[in-house]
Amino acid sequence: MGLWTGLVAAATLMSGLALQDAADTELAIEVPPVEPAPLREVDSNLTSLVCPFRGAIDYEPGDVSCGLITVPENREVPDSRLIQLHYVKIAAWGEDETTYREDPVIYLTGGPGVGVNSYVERLKEHDVAEHRDLYILEQRGIGASSDFCELYSSVSPELGDATSMEEMQVAGAERMRLCFQEATAQGIDLSGYNTVENARDVQALRQALGFEDWNVWGISYGSHLGQMLLRVDPEGIRAIVLDAIVPNDLNGLFDYERIFTRVVDNFANTCDSGAVCEGLEDRLYATMDSLQDDPLILSVDESEAYPDGQQWVPPAIAAYLPFSMAYEQSEHPAVPAVIQALANFVETRDPDIIAGAEAILSLPDDEGLGVFQGMSDAIRCNDGYVQEALEAYTETPFERWDGLLGTQAGQAYTAQVCVDEGLAPRDRADYALVQTDVPTLIVNGAWDPVTPPWLAEYIHEAMPGSRYIEVAFAGHGPTRSMPECAGPVMTEFFDNPEVNALDATCLEEGEPRPEFVTLHFTKAPFIAAGLAPGQPESFVGPMVWLAGSLLPLLIGAIMIPFGFIGRVIDRTPVSVIGADTGGARLTGWFAALSGIGGFALVGYGAYASSELAQPAILAGLAAPAGIGLWMLMLSGLFGIFSFGLLIKAFLSGDRIRIGTLLGFAILAIAAFALTSFAFVWDLTPL
Repeated sequence: MGLWTGLVAAATLMSGLALQDAADTELAIEVPPVEPAPLREVDSNLTSLVCPFRGAIDYEPGDVSCGLITVPENREVPDSRLIQLHYVKIAAWGEDETTYREDPVIYLTGGPGVGVNSYVERLKEHDVAEHRDLYILEQRGIGASSDFCELYSSVSPELGDATSMEEMQVAGAERMRLCFQEATAQGIDLSGYNTVENARDVQALRQALGFEDWNVWGISYGSHLGQMLLRVDPEGIRAIVLDAIVPNDLNGLFDYERIFTRVVDNFANTCDSGAVCEGLEDRLYATMDSLQDDPLILSVDESEAYPDGQQWVPPAIAAYLPFSMAYEQSEHPAVPAVIQALANFVETRDPDIIAGAEAILSLPDDEGLGVFQGMSDAIRCNDGYVQEALEAYTETPFERWDGLLGTQAGQAYTAQVCVDEGLAPRDRADYALVQTDVPTLIVNGAWDPVTPPWLAEYIHEAMPGSRYIEVAFAGHGPTRSMPECAGPVMTEFFDNPEVNALDATCLEEGEPRPEFVTLHFTKAPFIAAGLAPGQPESFVGPMVWLAGSLLPLLIGAIMIPFGFIGRVIDRTPVSVIGADTGGARLTGWFAALSGIGGFALVGYGAYASSELAQPAILAGLAAPAGIGLWMLMLSGLFGIFSFGLLIKAFLSGDRIRIGTLLGFAILAIAAFALTSFAFVWDLTPL
């Protein structure tokens, strides 16, 4: 999925994030009483499996292995069908076998509905797996765990032509309805897709693997699943780490006015020097207001994905980019620059940038967001996420974010679809706050953009004996993003589950205050996209131009010094061999060095920017690209000067060998051509 497509899709997922004055909508959901009944038990056979991600993730056989476990789809229904769930084992990678611990760790994944691949890629070298085996269970209904609604985002493409937040929410709800109806027609019991059953799956895996108990680690939705596991299987948990907290009762999770305002304030109040910080908060809000008052509609190729050839850009885009970058503290330094670049784009509506965005949207969409949306929707309906969000939007006053990210009516429509399709919230008794005697470590990033610290404080107060650590300047899930620190801390905690005796100094000290970077904006990425990314032949001309400029400069940069050394060794003046260029040799060498060096610095700036964060490249190039851009300009100036000196030397009547004349003329022309390329591609400091 292209970046812009991903942003639009992500804005759709966030479509319930604001309250808009709309027609009052009342939604009464009656939850029938649940009669306690014996849960269905089955022989949870374990089957070895060739890992589905083989070839996509680099690992040695034995370091990572996979299997399947058979479980009932709904343990509360006596004749429920059986499904198979995919689990992964990451073997302890420590070289000292004497430090291996027998009690493993189970990692509870997020979402709900995020596939296992990204977790395996990230956690296979995490320090927590140095001494203990690490298990990951892929949640039911996704990936290799009996996925359903595989074509979720491709069904009824006409639902993608929304031109307002409410239309987008309604379209998303209708796509959800289509998924639920198709799944039900296939015999899938959607009522079995909830956090209670997910917790029972984790318990079943523990029992099938033969562990009396194990250590639990859950982040984001995994923290919700971890709290539910404390209710379902407390005797099977030695110790538990909960990070990026989603309260079991979901209280406060949808206070988006407070949450989003805090995200903006974190950056605006910390970014206090340099042009990149000027008016940061005002510019972000003005950008969203502008997109709301003057909608941006991109023209894209008519296709199955875009039947009407248009794509409306929701105001949420302006918030989503910095919001998504706030997840990882490594990306924080680039957030102000991205906000400023977005503001500049919306203010100018530059046609080159618009054309590039339109070209990206026209690409085939085959990557996805990594979230299996059908299962995610089912859990959000059954667990009460959707209904809790509606109630929060109804009861919480919205001010700055009113109508920018969603509508009350759209959220009410989504909640009604849950009810219509038989996925009303489960008995809320299952979702009460958890009190436990299990040793519990609660961690939260101070700058977490989606599960802010007050949610962690909320469950900590309900868990006497737990310990809470707020990690300064950290984003979403610091126990995952700070492996060198969190790995040893969790290892010590699992070795000795005494929360008050735990040395967690590195987590308590947190991350350093972000050093915000200034990026030099360039339209080059958008110009490249506008060449038709799906057609490699469209890049032939620019690549020939660039290569034809760089190659002579590279040859000149190498050969001119060697020629000078050779003449010194031979003690032969240039005038004797007909190679006196009247100074064009020296200026030509400067032109070559400036061109090659400038291109290298610009390339490094692009690399450094993309390393900060993928969206950062759209905001510009990191240092020292600014110096490189000036060097590209100097290359052309030196080339022109060199060409002038060459002509002067030729007209003076002094004999100049034709090879020398042509060589330095080509060098000068190449330098001018490179500078011309830089102007056309907006790679200048001007």
